[in-house]
Amino acid sequence: MYLSITKGKDPHYYILQSFRKKEGGTTSKRYMDLGTESEIKERYGCSDAEAWARQKLKEINDSLKEDKASVMVSYNPNKKIEVGQWRTVHCGHMVLLPLYNKLGLDQFSAEVTARYRFKYDFADILCKLVMCRILFPDSKRASREYMGDFVDAPDFSLDDIYNFLEVLSKEITPLQRCLYEATKNELSRRTGVIYYDCTNYYFEIEREDNLRKYGKSKEHRPNPIVQMGMFMDADGLPLAFCINPGNTSEQQTLQPLEEILANEFNLSEFVVCTDAGLASINNRLYNTSEGRNYIVTQSIPGLPKLLREWALEKTGWRKLGDKEDRVYDISELDLNAEKDSLYYRERWFKENRSNIKDYEERLIVTFSPKYALYQRQLRVEHIAKALRMIENKSEKSRQTQQDPRRLIATTHCTADGEVAEKSVMSLDTTAIEKEQEMDGLNCLATKLEDSIGEILHVNGFRYEIEHLFRVIKTDFDARPVYLRREDRIRAHFAICFVALLLLKAFQMQLNNGLEEYQQYSTEQIIKALAGMDYNVVRGTGYVPAYTSTSLRSRCCEVSNVHIDTQIVLNRKMRQYIKMLKKS
Repeated sequence: MYLSITKGKDPHYYILQSFRKKEGGTTSKRYMDLGTESEIKERYGCSDAEAWARQKLKEINDSLKEDKASVMVSYNPNKKIEVGQWRTVHCGHMVLLPLYNKLGLDQFSAEVTARYRFKYDFADILCKLVMCRILFPDSKRASREYMGDFVDAPDFSLDDIYNFLEVLSKEITPLQRCLYEATKNELSRRTGVIYYDCTNYYFEIEREDNLRKYGKSKEHRPNPIVQMGMFMDADGLPLAFCINPGNTSEQQTLQPLEEILANEFNLSEFVVCTDAGLASINNRLYNTSEGRNYIVTQSIPGLPKLLREWALEKTGWRKLGDKEDRVYDISELDLNAEKDSLYYRERWFKENRSNIKDYEERLIVTFSPKYALYQRQLRVEHIAKALRMIENKSEKSRQTQQDPRRLIATTHCTADGEVAEKSVMSLDTTAIEKEQEMDGLNCLATKLEDSIGEILHVNGFRYEIEHLFRVIKTDFDARPVYLRREDRIRAHFAICFVALLLLKAFQMQLNNGLEEYQQYSTEQIIKALAGMDYNVVRGTGYVPAYTSTSLRSRCCEVSNVHIDTQIVLNRKMRQYIKMLKKS
C-alpha cells in the first residue's frame, strides 16, 4: 500500500495497492479514496491533510500485516502443566456487548452511583448479571463463579452482588424508563399496538409472606408464587413489567402499569391486546379514553344468550380475503380442503350492566378449519384416555382444561335418589357435544372500526408475548426463585427483563435480511454464544475451543466483534475489551 496525491489547487488523496500480474510485471489498483484536501480537513477536523492521510495509510498497513501474520506456538510433550496456568475463558458475551452498550445502562448506572455513592462497580455488576442470566442462568452465587471464567473477569464479590440487588430494587421504574428512551430510536420501537399478559413464578417454600403468596399457579404447583405482568411492543420486544403478590387478580394489574407508561414513558395513545382473563369491563372502559383502544379475547360461553346463539350459528359466515363476498355455511365446508382459510362474522351490540348503560362494542367471531381439525383430533385422543380411566376407575378430579377427566361423568346415587355404595363412571356426552360446538371458533371484542383483516392480523401476534414468558422461565431458568428478600426478588426479575430485551433485540439484528427458514431462535442463539470458549495460550492469545458454525460467524459479523479467527492475539483481545467497556 502506498499514498498517491494528485496535484492541483485542491490535491486529491488515494491509497493504492500494488500487485503482480499473472503475465509478469506489476501494476496497482485503487484501494481507498480518501477525498480532496479540503474534504479531509472539513470531514475530520485536521489542519494537515497529508499528515492525516499518511497516518491512515500506516493504520491500514499495520492492520494488513497483523491479518497476514502467522503465530507459531510450541508445546513440550514431556513438560507438565503448571498449576493454575492452563485454562479456558469464555468470550461469547462479548458479542452481545455492542448492543448492550446501546441500551443506555451506563448513564443509568452513573446516575444511580452518584445518588448512593457506593464503592462497588454498579455498571459492571449489572452487565455481568445480565450476561450470566442469558448464557449461564443460575443462582447469584453460581453466577459469580461463572464470571470468573469470563475473559474480562470482574473483581467484585458476592456480597457486592447482594448489595447491588437491594439498590436496583429501588430503581426499577427509572431502569425501565431508561431502557425505553435509549431503544425507541435505536430500535425504532412500534408502540401503536402493545400486548399485555401475566404469568407467575413459584418458590420452593411452604410459608407465604408479603410478596410470595398462595395463588393460582400456571404450573399447578402448591407453592407460594409471585406474579409478573408484562407489556410487549409490536416488534415482540418487552416494553415494561410489574411484580405483584401471587394472589393478586390479573385484572387489577393492567391499569397501574398503563399509568407508568403514561407518566414515565409518555405513552398514552395505543391499542391494548389482551386475553379474556384480563378483559374485564373496567379495563375495557379504561382503554376507551385518552386515545386508547383495545382488542380482547371474548369467551363465547360468557356472552349473553342471544349473542351466544348468534356466534354459534352455522350460516352467515364470510371468508377472509374473498373477492366475491359470498356467504358460507361452515357446517358444509370440507375442512381438509379449507385448512388455510379463515371465516368470520361480526356485529355491533349494546350492553347494559349495573354500572354502564348502552355500552357499544364490536364482536368478531372467526372459524378456522385447521384449528377445528386439530381440536377434533385432540378430543379423539382424550376420549380414548377417558375410556381407559373409566375402565381403571380413576376418579380423581380434573386439574386442567386439557385433562381427559373433563369428559367423564360420575354418578353417586341410584335411580331412586338413594346414595349408592359405588360410583358409576361414563362418558359425558353432553360435555363432548358442547365442546364440539366450539371447535375452530374464536371471538374478539373491540371498539376499533378498522378492517377485519387488520384487526385479526394485530391480534394474531399476541402469541409472541407467551413466547417471552417461556424464554424467561425456560431459557433463563427463572423458576424456581431461590432469593428470599422482597427487594432482591424484584431486582432478580428486573435483571431477567433487561436480559430478555437484549436477547430479543439481538435476535432481530441477526435475523434482519434472512429468509424465514434461515432465521435463528433464541434457544439457538443462547446455545451458540454459551459455547464460545477459548483456550488461553500464555503470552500469545486465545484459541477457539468450539466448532465454528454459520450462526457464530454471523453473531461476530453483526456485532462487529471479530473473535472468530483461528487465534485472537492478546493485543487484539485487549483492544476489544477496552473498546467495549469504553463505549
